[in-house]
Amino acid sequence: MTLTLRLRSKSPALLIPMLALTGICVSKIAEAEVSIAKTDAWELYTTGRVNAFFSYGFGDGYPQPLNPNETIIPGGGLNIGTDNIPTIGPDGMPVPGSAGTFRSMRIRSGFVPNVMGLGLRSHVTDFTTLTVYLSLWTTLEQEGQRKTGPVRPDAREGYALLEGGWGSLLVGRALDLFSRGATENDFLYGHGYALGFPGNIDNQGPTNGLIGFGVSAAFFSAGIVYATPTKGGLKLTAGIYDPAVVAGAWEATRYGRPEGELTYDASSDLIRLHLFGNGAVQNLYRAAETTSATMYGVGYGGRLEVGAFHLGLAGHYGKGVGLSYALENSATTFSQTYALRTFDGYSGFAQVVAGRFDFNAGAGISRVFLLDEDKVNPNASVVKNQIGYAGVIVYHATPHLHFALDYMHGDYSWYLGEKQSVNFLSTGMTATW
Repeated sequence: MTLTLRLRSKSPALLIPMLALTGICVSKIAEAEVSIAKTDAWELYTTGRVNAFFSYGFGDGYPQPLNPNETIIPGGGLNIGTDNIPTIGPDGMPVPGSAGTFRSMRIRSGFVPNVMGLGLRSHVTDFTTLTVYLSLWTTLEQEGQRKTGPVRPDAREGYALLEGGWGSLLVGRALDLFSRGATENDFLYGHGYALGFPGNIDNQGPTNGLIGFGVSAAFFSAGIVYATPTKGGLKLTAGIYDPAVVAGAWEATRYGRPEGELTYDASSDLIRLHLFGNGAVQNLYRAAETTSATMYGVGYGGRLEVGAFHLGLAGHYGKGVGLSYALENSATTFSQTYALRTFDGYSGFAQVVAGRFDFNAGAGISRVFLLDEDKVNPNASVVKNQIGYAGVIVYHATPHLHFALDYMHGDYSWYLGEKQSVNFLSTGMTATW
């Protein structure tokens, strides 16, 4: 298992060094590391990217309750905040109960923001390699859209990796395993050089691609992870990760979070196939109590590449996995009695490679299932589903310079009938090394 890509091809599509792409079936990857210096014992190399995008968002404001006694549970939809434009009536006053609209122009970071990675590689024995890798992520956007606000680096990765014929052992902070395949699909055949959904109007980035619309994001976590060698196309990866809390509900943990992924790879001169199934489970506790709950999730799917046509499909299901990522700190993840809600999601991406151009399209849906206590509360409206559609055109001017134009449309529905539709049109440039 490796988190720094070392695959080579003459085609200019480049994978991010941050993603743990084990056994990934990709036919067009440029060299993803630059050697800086070598000694008898070590090689020093760097990986990274810098990008910026112009993004224009427009659509409906956040919906208003349909009756005076109703409450919309936070967590679903796009919260416009102070950027809401009220609907003005004939009397020149805002129309009561109207959601209004929004318009937002931003200069944003992409699905993967600016990244600077440094690695060291050494041969421990003739059959075992040690890699030490650190990466810093930074965004373009300042916190709260304050021009003088600082942009703080995020130490997103830091790990030591041993690799040999016996498999691999990773110790440190890297991408975890649950929903990793779906996140890779979005990057490879969707928003690797693009933006997609920004997350919020006034957020600091990075952006989301189609995360929250059928894609549940894998996340970077501290862990100890072992991967078997590939046998007959099969590889099993298993890890124990630092547990996560759900603020405001389940704020104590007592055991780690086990995660695992089984992958299968097959290829020929024309076809490449990558299948995956992954999962995670974690116990959660109320602060200073014995009351507990269990979060669990499973993900599945695959990628098929036949010549210039590439297809990626994925799904997930679980309790407490949230709309965007597992153990999401959101009132949608848990009820007023702290019971964890159940979620599922389905996504598909297609890509056609035509010379230096990639033509990408994607769609997905994330759904929330009501608890029994939700069903007997007629005045609480929980988001029912989020449906997203995306189209991206990427032009690879060189193996290290990429231009993109992308459009994303999102539709939201709540259980008591509220609706919201949003749109984002973005264009920008990414430089990679």
